Amino acid sequence: MRPERNHRIGAVNMSIRTVMVAALVSLTVAGCDLNLQNPNAPTQDQVLSDIEGLKAVAVGMQDEYASNVDTYVQAPALVTDEWGTKSRALLAWISLMTGENFDNTYGTVEGPWAASYRVIKAANTLIEGVPQSTLGAGFQAGMLGLAHLFKGMALGQLYLHYQQAPIDISSDQPTPAPRGEVLDSALAEFASAKAALQGVSAADLGGFNSTVKGAGLDLMNTINAMMARYSLFKGNDQDAIDAANAVDPTVLSTFDYVSPSINPINDLAFRTDYVAGLQSFAADAMAGDQRPAYWLQVGAAAPTGNPADTLLYELNQYTSTGDPYPIYLPDEMKLIKAEALTDLGAANYAQAAALINEVHTQTSSPVNEPLAGMAAIPNSSLSSETQLLTQIAYERRYELYMQGLRWEDMRRLGTYITDTYTMEFLPTPQQECLSNAHAGC
Repeated sequence: MRPERNHRIGAVNMSIRTVMVAALVSLTVAGCDLNLQNPNAPTQDQVLSDIEGLKAVAVGMQDEYASNVDTYVQAPALVTDEWGTKSRALLAWISLMTGENFDNTYGTVEGPWAASYRVIKAANTLIEGVPQSTLGAGFQAGMLGLAHLFKGMALGQLYLHYQQAPIDISSDQPTPAPRGEVLDSALAEFASAKAALQGVSAADLGGFNSTVKGAGLDLMNTINAMMARYSLFKGNDQDAIDAANAVDPTVLSTFDYVSPSINPINDLAFRTDYVAGLQSFAADAMAGDQRPAYWLQVGAAAPTGNPADTLLYELNQYTSTGDPYPIYLPDEMKLIKAEALTDLGAANYAQAAALINEVHTQTSSPVNEPLAGMAAIPNSSLSSETQLLTQIAYERRYELYMQGLRWEDMRRLGTYITDTYTMEFLPTPQQECLSNAHAGC
């Protein structure tokens, strides 16, 4: 049995209260001079009053989210029809896949919770501290846009994984809010991120972009993409369309992993050797769909599954430790618009069908993304709400594999998806139940 990875130490068995205390320590960045008396354990007051400390928190916040991509993907992939477990997988991972012997003490339950609150705590530190700092206006705008974006993404992950979660963590005993309110808060953060950058030029952001922002992250495109994604989940169809239209489809926004950092999905699938793709993902595809072979090694020898009758293919993406991870994929925006247009009524069905076919027939792209490469679907097969949503569910399954969205798609589009999940949500982690009297467990 292999031990948990080094960047996971301390990532589990942490209540919100513990996360709040540990966040400033865990978010310091190796190689950054914080110019503080104790750079390994700065106090919050020190960080708020020190420009280099604020920059380090901003860099660390991005790294915290990026290093937990596997944490955010594993439950949505294993409880649905994306991943299965290999022979080396531990019970926690197998239980996600089967829905049996599941326990809220598992790290797979605690992981998304703890990671999200570390990101939220860092974002709150920036939101409080940056306006008080002597950073220039452009630098402040970039920092605040970044902080609100990542806080919104962390709240979004809580919405995707749990039925309830605290929004305000300023107290030691925060009260959880229902997931609808968590979603509202995420959308408010994306709006604040966009407002922070309103009217700010690329030149104004130059220093921020070169010293703080992740190299692969396209800030404004990502803000708009997240607004589109979560507006669709909220049912705010026109907002989803408007935000998706603002995303440049020729730009890929990514988390990059420069040695010694490791792509965490590569770590989980190949180094830890716990997961692989389900063969049924490829078998269920329409004839001629090129996307299963983009995502999985469909022609290679299959790894041994656990349980033994689990049929798997190795991943064909993230096979190298330094492979970037896309924060969103461009065609998600087309499918968001197609679904929102369908929801808005029959007058929009033809436009929705055209967007579906753009994804379905795509054979080339300026960025690395899956390409279906199929013949167009006749208009007669995309002329009703049921036909459109059934095809949208199919396209999302094969376009957005390993994006952590399949679980929510099954909840939202379950009428049009034949497979079902093994559990509807993760439970509140036991440590939170034990340490927070208001947790509502």
